[in-house]
Amino acid sequence: MTEITDYLIVGQGLAGSILAETIAKRQKTFMLIDNGSLQNSSRVAGGLYNPITGRKMVKTWLCDLIFDKIEDFYPAFDEKYKIKSFINIPLYFPFDSQEKQTDWIAASADEKYNSYVKGFAKEGLYSEFIDGTFGGMEVQRSGYLDIPVFLDAFKKANKENILEEEFDYIALEAHDGFVKYKNIKAKHVIFAEGNKVENNPYFTALDFRPVKGELLLIKFKNARFQHIINRNGFILPIDNEGTCKLGATYERVEEMDSPTPKGKRQLLEKVEPLIKDEFEILEHWSGIRPATFDRRPFIGTHEKYKNIHIFNGLGAKGVSLGPYFSELLLESIENGKDLPYEVRLNRLSKQQRIEQNSK
Repeated sequence: MTEITDYLIVGQGLAGSILAETIAKRQKTFMLIDNGSLQNSSRVAGGLYNPITGRKMVKTWLCDLIFDKIEDFYPAFDEKYKIKSFINIPLYFPFDSQEKQTDWIAASADEKYNSYVKGFAKEGLYSEFIDGTFGGMEVQRSGYLDIPVFLDAFKKANKENILEEEFDYIALEAHDGFVKYKNIKAKHVIFAEGNKVENNPYFTALDFRPVKGELLLIKFKNARFQHIINRNGFILPIDNEGTCKLGATYERVEEMDSPTPKGKRQLLEKVEPLIKDEFEILEHWSGIRPATFDRRPFIGTHEKYKNIHIFNGLGAKGVSLGPYFSELLLESIENGKDLPYEVRLNRLSKQQRIEQNSK
């Protein structure tokens, strides 16, 4: 008789790997299916985690909950796999107006920012390269995950539990109490296949809106940063030689498959007015983010098939959202705990609400 595993996971990008690691920590078994030859958006992502985000510079969604979780999950992962993928680097926001400086100095008095705002640089930092007229703000509990290092370590250590092939949805059989995929029998299947969800016949009603992100790898001639520089994008230092990732674009566009001149131009417009230094472009990457209509993930269980689930749509915040929501999904599956409304599969988009109210 075929041995039954607890979970079959489809996709070994960031979401699938975090989910599998969380399953293993709960003393459950898993098999993972992924076409290892295909590039996924996880491998070209910046991997940033940042408690203060957006053009309005506000605390990120669920900040206090998710940051406690990632500061436990990733260091434990690195220790287990003997790697260094979780890199803590403070952020520096150079202010571009007196108004923004005044607003943030006032806002920082609120205790909700106590563990995130490190302080203010009245004269600015890196004044040789960045205009310090309005100063800037330092943010702590920030940094990045070296996603390729993370994914490769997980894959190497768990190769006996990973089947490298393109998932065939037709071969999946849903039964009472288990699913079967070819010769694999599992209690549950969880789809974490990123933008490949567009081919998934079980979740066609979900309002995914994939977006393209582009990044540049650049090298400055003289500038050396010990912070992630964040203003209308990010400059992420990855060594002490001036090499940085520059990102990122966020486009719903037609040209989804490869880097574009438009994306390159948009990225250069982020760095050229900000940094007074020469640089060379080393690489230009692009990837498709599995975003949703409201920029909140889709996490939960199929309405009809109670052993078919989805963990997708984490978008640009997969590093910070993944550990927290992987636990919530497993608690939902195993213990029946309700998921937050914001990530449920039956939440309605604005258009769906309009259509429903017009009936």
